[in-house]
Amino acid sequence: MNRKNNNTVVSQGKKAGLLAAAAVALTLGSGLAMAADTPYYIGGDVGKASQRVDGNAQKRSSDSYSIFGGYKLNENFAVEAAYTDLGKVDFGGVSAKNKVYSLDGIARAPLGNNFGIYGKVGVAYAQRDYSAGLGDEDKTGLKLGVGVDYALTKNVSLRAEATRYNNMPDANGFNKKVDRLGVGVAYQF
Repeated sequence: MNRKNNNTVVSQGKKAGLLAAAAVALTLGSGLAMAADTPYYIGGDVGKASQRVDGNAQKRSSDSYSIFGGYKLNENFAVEAAYTDLGKVDFGGVSAKNKVYSLDGIARAPLGNNFGIYGKVGVAYAQRDYSAGLGDEDKTGLKLGVGVDYALTKNVSLRAEATRYNNMPDANGFNKKVDRLGVGVAYQF
């Protein structure tokens, strides 16, 4: 098996493991959740990240996943921390692995029964690890996002989100902006 196929198998294994862990957590915690309603939540999602390279002349995309946890101040405001793997992108013989740690403020508006729309503003610490002995770089910058959510039950909701990371390390032909679309599940316990 060549290295590219091996990386694909590993990437698919990570996604399957993440989804399995989320399903187990939801199943095991559902009984406890009915007994105590707290403002804490956890979740995960999968998505696609895209970025421009070569001075915005070309676009590259990669598979992505995120794990997050938060605290609801009330039904309209929350604070959330997340780890996001933006995947690996190749350009000009250089590969870059991208990951972000973020802390966000969230404002949510209900749209009717079980639906809501939200916006995020936060700070993101981004790391970009380059291949070919070029080392790695990191930067801290602004993160913006918008999304919708739908409550399946009192404790489980689905969500879809569009996010922009505005200050990724920009060297070796890679741009500083990364856009991401993701869908996932959140569990309030």
